[in-house]
Amino acid sequence: MKSSVHRTAVLQIVISVIAGVVAYALEGEAEAGAAIYGGVVALIGTLLLLWRMQSSKHKTLKEPQQHLWRFYRSGAERFLVLSILLAIGMGTFKLVPLAVLVGFVASQLAWIIAPLQGENKSN
Repeated sequence: MKSSVHRTAVLQIVISVIAGVVAYALEGEAEAGAAIYGGVVALIGTLLLLWRMQSSKHKTLKEPQQHLWRFYRSGAERFLVLSILLAIGMGTFKLVPLAVLVGFVASQLAWIIAPLQGENKSN
């Protein structure tokens, strides 16, 4: 059985494609690429979280402080990586900032939708 993080990643891919298609239909190619880039950045954050979760399964930590430290470090790493990727997209690649952020936020909505899908399947 896949975890809700796996469902979230798959849903983020779907949402990113939909955001790109909608942006292309409404605004054009530049906005579509920017929206998809924002969605990919959100997906990278999810994949980093999934990677950390998988790597922590193989480590036995004895102290609660070690678990808490790994949790905080993972959050800080994801925040830093995503901030840098968003800045690169809007700065270096000169992508449309609003479209990047809309794609990012739309893909982040998968974190709300995916757990609800899991609840509906179990009922």
